[in-house]
Amino acid sequence: MTTPDEEPLLDGDEIQGNVAPGFLKPHMAVLALSLDRDQIPLMRRWCHAIASEVTTLSTVMRTREHVRALEHQRAEAKLSALRGPTVDGALALSDVLGDVRDVWLSVAFSRPALQALLPDGQSDSIAAFTDPAFQLGMTARSTSLGDPADPTAEGHHSTWKVRDPDILLVIGADDEGDLGDYLGELRPELARHGFGVIYEELGHKLDAIGSEHFGFQDGVSQPGVRGRYGPNADFLTPRYVADMAGQRPECWLYGLPGQHLVWPGEFVFGYPGQGSDPLLRGDERLPGPHWSRNGSYLAFRRLRQDVPAFRAFLEESARRLLPWEITAQKIGADVVGRWPSGAPVARTPGKDIPELGVDRLRNDYFEFGSDARALVLINGETTDRDHPDADADPIGLICPQFAHIRKVNPRTAANDVGGRMASFTRRILRRGLPYGPVYDQDPDADRGLLFLSYQTSIVDQFEFLNRQWMGDYANPRSPGDHDMLVGQNGQPGQHRLRQCAVPTAGGTTLAAVRDFVIPTGGGYFFTPSITALREVLGAPDADAL
Repeated sequence: MTTPDEEPLLDGDEIQGNVAPGFLKPHMAVLALSLDRDQIPLMRRWCHAIASEVTTLSTVMRTREHVRALEHQRAEAKLSALRGPTVDGALALSDVLGDVRDVWLSVAFSRPALQALLPDGQSDSIAAFTDPAFQLGMTARSTSLGDPADPTAEGHHSTWKVRDPDILLVIGADDEGDLGDYLGELRPELARHGFGVIYEELGHKLDAIGSEHFGFQDGVSQPGVRGRYGPNADFLTPRYVADMAGQRPECWLYGLPGQHLVWPGEFVFGYPGQGSDPLLRGDERLPGPHWSRNGSYLAFRRLRQDVPAFRAFLEESARRLLPWEITAQKIGADVVGRWPSGAPVARTPGKDIPELGVDRLRNDYFEFGSDARALVLINGETTDRDHPDADADPIGLICPQFAHIRKVNPRTAANDVGGRMASFTRRILRRGLPYGPVYDQDPDADRGLLFLSYQTSIVDQFEFLNRQWMGDYANPRSPGDHDMLVGQNGQPGQHRLRQCAVPTAGGTTLAAVRDFVIPTGGGYFFTPSITALREVLGAPDADAL
């Protein structure tokens, strides 16, 4: 079997830092740009110049190392990298940064934008991108994702606020004021180089634990990326399970307990993807031209969240389930698969345990297809401290099959694409944040999620999760029911009804006609390496390559 010593060395100076390990900042701006096809030489010069400002994997990791040093110095304040408030499953840097205040930039291009910017000698290479979703764009794929086909319905692509822009800039910051200052400097530079800003929106962390607008901690179950970086060949994803007798292969499977390690080729072009076993590297994934190495596909969805509709669904469901004494909060936990704090239903089916919800060493440690036995960690603690470990739950009697976290990640449970751990090839790296004020502050405001994900196949990862699992009644395991939280039943008219059967209420069926999460914009992009940005897209002509 493959051990961690055989994980590949990642090119930290080439991979954009929001791909891996992710910005994970409490503030974010998303800017969508249009190209002026008459200003292509000027835009190429911008690509060449901006390459030195784009934040790399190496830059992010150097900051993380500095933050860890600060945490150690502030131990008296009980700040710890192992336990505390999280954003997308990682410690929020703003909680411990002190004087460290960064603004980080990432840039990605649509297929038409690449086609326009590539020099004549490289323009044919666009056909080497084999992903049909990237070639066509999100608007053309909208209804296949489950979005409404009725042009008058909210969610239909004709009503979107932004559709398939040429370029997407993602900017992360620790301080909102610093982010505003950066944007103030950036906008005139974009205009000077011929770009039009056709959409701009700010995202932000809503609370200390990183909740989304429905009130649940978000992003706990991020996969860990296998691989090493830097001169010391350190692991990109830290390992917290002690490597000792009786704990193999678990110590090789996890970063944090329950955080499955996935081969980098599932997220970054030019690296080995998943093999036939989670510990085995697969073939190199390079589904694009030679210059696409160290790049990644980016899927962007602007998703409006209908908080009143979601709350009404929970309250009405609680009235229907009153004979079984199932509360609205319990129904919400079953729909999500976690309680509001982030505590998993698999470990605490009867009530929320806030201290478990924010405990990164324990809040993601469960396996639906097998018992999650107690593990010894590198700090000497065990995963079952204060809380029982999760039992196997293959058919969803504890955490229902319709729970969102089961629909997008079956873990060790067998599913429609294969047996144990077949879901490894369907994982994505989520990098989004909420937009808009919290509901109780301004009920009438627009609010939702600026969803961002990185992967090496839009069709087989992002679209598969939306279409085949979240939007399908039977998959990933039948009987599965609909994903009541995010899923869309893509059928027309009244057939868009979503429903689920509650196993703890005698199989009573709950139904919802309205979607709680509605697409209002998006696009598909390629996030190039630093060299590709500077020397391919930024080349003045073919002779400069």
